[in-house]
Amino acid sequence: MTALQDAPAPRVSVAISTWNRAHLVGRAIQSALAQTFEDFELLVVDDGSTDATPEVLAGLDDARLRRVRHERNHGISRTRNTAIGLARGEWMAFLDDDNEWAPDYLDRQLALAASRPDAGVVYCRAHVRSARSGAETAEPGGLWQGKVFCHLVDEWVPFVSAALIRMSALTEVGGFDETLRASEDRDLWMRLAQRTAFAGLPDVLLIRHMHHGGQLSFNPDFQARDAAILARKWREAITAACGRRAYRRWRLRRVLWAERCRVERAEEQGVGERVTAARSAGRLLRLLPGSAPQVAEALGLAILGSRRLEWVSRRLGWYRYRARKALGLPATR
Repeated sequence: MTALQDAPAPRVSVAISTWNRAHLVGRAIQSALAQTFEDFELLVVDDGSTDATPEVLAGLDDARLRRVRHERNHGISRTRNTAIGLARGEWMAFLDDDNEWAPDYLDRQLALAASRPDAGVVYCRAHVRSARSGAETAEPGGLWQGKVFCHLVDEWVPFVSAALIRMSALTEVGGFDETLRASEDRDLWMRLAQRTAFAGLPDVLLIRHMHHGGQLSFNPDFQARDAAILARKWREAITAACGRRAYRRWRLRRVLWAERCRVERAEEQGVGERVTAARSAGRLLRLLPGSAPQVAEALGLAILGSRRLEWVSRRLGWYRYRARKALGLPATR
């Protein structure tokens, strides 16, 4: 037997998936290695990076660290599944390569797990920091316990980097769906919620850095493709558990998010913004009446452009404020 096979299994397996994030992954790894709870293994899976990521990983020295490399890029779901296949812990923790944990993250999550033996998923909240605006919020807003399937359908989603998942529950549902490129976490939560209870901690123990550019959650092509896969995959289950209207709203949100990402990318690149918005409005017409506000916004962007639309929106907000004040209604700017 190898030394690894002879070693006792750790309580927690921590997985960091990375791809071309040499400038970020070291911070995530250090936040994992700095945990006050030490009975864990750290699996870092490099998904075929072509930058200096291999050199960054080679420079790290810790007995708990295991490095794995894919020779070509397979995507986040395959990378996380690779880690699951190698993991030996009772609990699985995922940390995105651009996020970081508080030093007592594992200690606090495991304490919650000990108090809730029925829960296969324990989670906490996160500070979400926007690189663009500098704004910081604590998310998710809701803290749901027990059976959470219909809350997930209603757009409540905990962060993968802010959760511990019992390995037995994770293997029972089959890990991540490798056909999904950007919505794999949402799909995993729903499959887990069908089989186990969730337990939430109000404490904020994760820092989630939002920088748009290379983040999968803002990739419009991945989001549009995932929306179509998820709509087929979950129609019957959502309708049976939460109702037909809930399914229609859930499906609409998936499409709306993909279209918003598409328009925002055009705005950021400064190329074809109005044309992209017009095409988005055309696609959203198929989803009326639920998509009416988004159709109006996309048409406004197509006609006015982002700067003029922003000016018009501010003026309309000012008129609305004055009208409510004149009527003696509560008014905020």
